[in-house]
Amino acid sequence: MNKVKISCVFVLFSLFIFGQNKNIGQFAVWKPKEGQAKNFENGYKQHLNWHKANGDSWSWYGWFIISGARYGQFVDAAFNLDWSDFDKPVNPSEDMADNKINVFPYADVQTVFKVAHLKQFSTQDFYASKLKLSKMLTIKAANRDKMINLLGQLQNFYKSKSIKTVNTFSIVDGGNLNEFIIILGFSSWEEYAISENIMDEISKIESKLTHKVIDSIQSETMIYREDLSYFP
Repeated sequence: MNKVKISCVFVLFSLFIFGQNKNIGQFAVWKPKEGQAKNFENGYKQHLNWHKANGDSWSWYGWFIISGARYGQFVDAAFNLDWSDFDKPVNPSEDMADNKINVFPYADVQTVFKVAHLKQFSTQDFYASKLKLSKMLTIKAANRDKMINLLGQLQNFYKSKSIKTVNTFSIVDGGNLNEFIIILGFSSWEEYAISENIMDEISKIESKLTHKVIDSIQSETMIYREDLSYFP
């Protein structure tokens, strides 16, 4: 094999290896101001147009929370990133300037946090999923090591219920580092119903472990908004 071929093989291998490490995501939660929900949607769409016009290579998912204490709040998230991607976001100063014009007048940022996508506890590539409904479980772990064990055992529940889209994340910045997020994706409420007893399964697994695993679990439902999402 000549040097050119060796170099090509090395480059392809490097791209493959580093491509596998794109496991970081970022969530932001927005709370529309009183009476400004529609203006927020319109302004956010304008801001997504800014990202498109500036050639942003990140993909942005948008959901509204439709159950729980954060009802009516908006979640946006970007996935499939390396840490180094945050060193080179698209035109950050202009991005902020456009936000100040189109988004900030109509909504307040509640939180921004980063996550690691735990692919070994996920059923498929999250980034291809644009399903109508998502059940989002935010779990505060009392024992992180035992929580990892529990997440592994939950795979049997997903398989038994034929839940096709499950993605698990660990918070790595901007929040409680003992928190995990599980997002279950469904195409309809009828399909959503198969997740009804997931708490029973979690309790059953926890009861068999020697230490307390979970401090608390919060369940929320999110509805996907294609018109408030962007994919380059």
